[in-house]
Amino acid sequence: MEKVRKSNLDIARGIAIICIILGHLGIDSVNRVVFTFHVPVFYLIAGYFFNSNAGVPEFLKKKARSLLVPYYLTCLAIIGTSVFRNLILHKGGTVKKLLDLLYAALYGAGDKYVEPFYIPSIGAIWFLWAMFWAECLLYLVLKVNSKWRVLIVAAIFAAGYYSRMLFWFPLSIQAGCCALLFLYIGYLVRKTEASYNKLGKEIKIALAIGAAVVWFLFIRNFVSFWLVHCDIGRGVIDIFGSLCACWCVVLISTLIDLRAKLLSGYLAFLGKYSLFILCAHIFEIRLFRWKQFREFLGGFGVNEFWQIIIVIIIKIIWSSSVAYQLANNEHICKLVGIKKHEQK
Repeated sequence: MEKVRKSNLDIARGIAIICIILGHLGIDSVNRVVFTFHVPVFYLIAGYFFNSNAGVPEFLKKKARSLLVPYYLTCLAIIGTSVFRNLILHKGGTVKKLLDLLYAALYGAGDKYVEPFYIPSIGAIWFLWAMFWAECLLYLVLKVNSKWRVLIVAAIFAAGYYSRMLFWFPLSIQAGCCALLFLYIGYLVRKTEASYNKLGKEIKIALAIGAAVVWFLFIRNFVSFWLVHCDIGRGVIDIFGSLCACWCVVLISTLIDLRAKLLSGYLAFLGKYSLFILCAHIFEIRLFRWKQFREFLGGFGVNEFWQIIIVIIIKIIWSSSVAYQLANNEHICKLVGIKKHEQK
């Protein structure tokens, strides 16, 4: 079965990828909002479109091509550029820098760990390995009798959640175990969508208001919700809060799709090519010195608020521009199994 694109879900991914960029600014008031949904919404949408009809070799080949090839190409770009910059600027420790980046790329951890041993961070592209594991796990789960699936998904989620307290396994496999829950829920949403569509308008409005209230309370009482660490804050209540947040984002995306065509086209592009946005962003965050840039702006009297706004604008323009170039490159799109952007 071929995937049929839904523009509102592309818009939701576009909003989410912008929020991932915002979430790396280190602003607590921003993080307590964007961390409620920006990564889970990608897993939910992936589950919604999940297709398990392919054979094992074909499935693994497709997922490796679309997720792992971009991961390692981005790692190579980061390593090559970082080492080249060190050499040009005559900085010391080039070999150590190279080894540290190679270690980070091979380990695939989204954050730095010091216990029980040192693990360097590769950054935001941990998500690609986690998605790979989550999709492989969902593929296996869907081969099992449906009456056992919820129990198996819960067991895998628990394995990822509790094992991270011992130490962090390579290649973000524990994050993939926790992401499986969201993928499976997305898959179930697709299966039950017809029943939801039969509900009356008043019931749908009531459910949407209820979801918005839950999301607001989640933001207000936010403790933590970092899937990169398999940290789900207050447990089931925060998982439910995140699902409500994701649903609200999809509803907002649907309204944008209906009433703001110019904005919807831009966000849909970002969502469709969010893979390229993510890779461009992690490259930028690794190599650009935003702290020094903000100090430079401060030297001209630019206050902190406008420093942040300028940085956000530059980051989004950079990521969008790189994504546009990659999306229009037939060879790159073919390499990672993405359809080339069709200019209108």
